Amino acid sequence: MNFPSQAPVRSTFFALSALALTACTSFQPADKPGSPSQATELATPKPADIASYFEVLDRMAPGDMVRQSSELATALTQAQQDPSASNRLKYAIALGAAGHVQSNPVEARRLINELLAGQNDLTPQEVSLANAFMREYDARVALYADLARQREESERQLKSIDTESDRRYNVLNAETQRLKKALAEAERKLEAVAEMERSLTPEGQ
Repeated sequence: MNFPSQAPVRSTFFALSALALTACTSFQPADKPGSPSQATELATPKPADIASYFEVLDRMAPGDMVRQSSELATALTQAQQDPSASNRLKYAIALGAAGHVQSNPVEARRLINELLAGQNDLTPQEVSLANAFMREYDARVALYADLARQREESERQLKSIDTESDRRYNVLNAETQRLKKALAEAERKLEAVAEMERSLTPEGQ
């Protein structure tokens, strides 16, 4: 028995397979949920809006004490009424900002440290910003401590100088009084000698 050649059958199979694959591709959705392109898009985090934190610093800039006080009070009220991580961080930044009479970097650092140690929804950029402010507050606190030590040392030296000056004054004053007494005693003795000489000298000579 003669069998037909397999070459035409194989060619026909490959052609049908190619048509089937083309049809499947044409009906496949462009972006299925979970597709690599969509997964990449979902995995890309949205940029954090940290401009609002720098706006707080701008409003706390030196020059207007009323504005600074009002901004700090507003930040505190917002943090109390809506204690979100963002509002708490903004208040800490306002409190620790340099150049206003209520500036308290020690308390601001404590607030940020407490915020980062607990549960929060801060973005990585906001966390980096918070850590940067903590380093700034650490540096300022160390600087203030150094200035305080220098002031105390200066005051101690001035007090020591004053004490030494008082001691020297007392010594000089005592010496002056001693010399005055010695001079008065010498004058008294001279007067006594002169009086004795006058009494021994005959009258008329």
